[in-house]
Amino acid sequence: YLLTMIDRVMIFRQGLAYRAIEISDEEARAIPDSDLPRYTILVPAYNEPEVVGDLLAAMSRLEYPVDKVEILLLLEEDDAVTISAASEYKKSEAVTIVLVPPGEPRTKPKACNYGLQFATGEIVTIYDAEDEPDPLQLRRVVGAFARSPREVVCVQSKLAYHNSHQNLLTGWFTAEYNLWFGYLLPGMMRTGSPIPLGGTSNHLRRTVLEEIGAWDPFNVTEDADLGLRIHALGYRTAVL
Repeated sequence: YLLTMIDRVMIFRQGLAYRAIEISDEEARAIPDSDLPRYTILVPAYNEPEVVGDLLAAMSRLEYPVDKVEILLLLEEDDAVTISAASEYKKSEAVTIVLVPPGEPRTKPKACNYGLQFATGEIVTIYDAEDEPDPLQLRRVVGAFARSPREVVCVQSKLAYHNSHQNLLTGWFTAEYNLWFGYLLPGMMRTGSPIPLGGTSNHLRRTVLEEIGAWDPFNVTEDADLGLRIHALGYRTAVL
């Protein structure tokens, strides 16, 4: 435990001196639409009808050409309540409901692997049903890829809680996320360490994602596992 804490403090010190990649609003909006790659957004959801409307509203606020983004809403075939809610709220032609056939294991990575078969984007990202992504996030990622070496095949965006002031518990969660995404992950990036991905807002080049075998459907920490495999195969992850 002591050695782990020492290691974390050393990484934190690196993070103090080397922050994550920052792409300003102006820089993000300055990227010509013609230079933006096609994007696929995977949204796995199960038994979450109450947040589908908020999610689709958040997707509509993304500042990205509609003809260059596809949103695959991954729902289990027997999840009637979420399917009904999604059908009711669906207003954008960019949103496609993909029904995942029943079968074990019933995990998020299995749904993502199924959805990946239908992906046409050069970059693939995952959003959870309760996410409220920054409208410029996709453009910022394109800018981050352009600024990074060729071996960078994944960009992890910073996550934060939108109810940080609700109570003491959400405040603690927010502080932990700020430390993790603001200092520790940039420190790992600086030292060339493998970066365990978060479960959402990680953006990957589709060709490389397919090359490394995508997600492990039997792993409930599939995001961290994927980050380690990316590193083990000689690729790198950048933190935005």
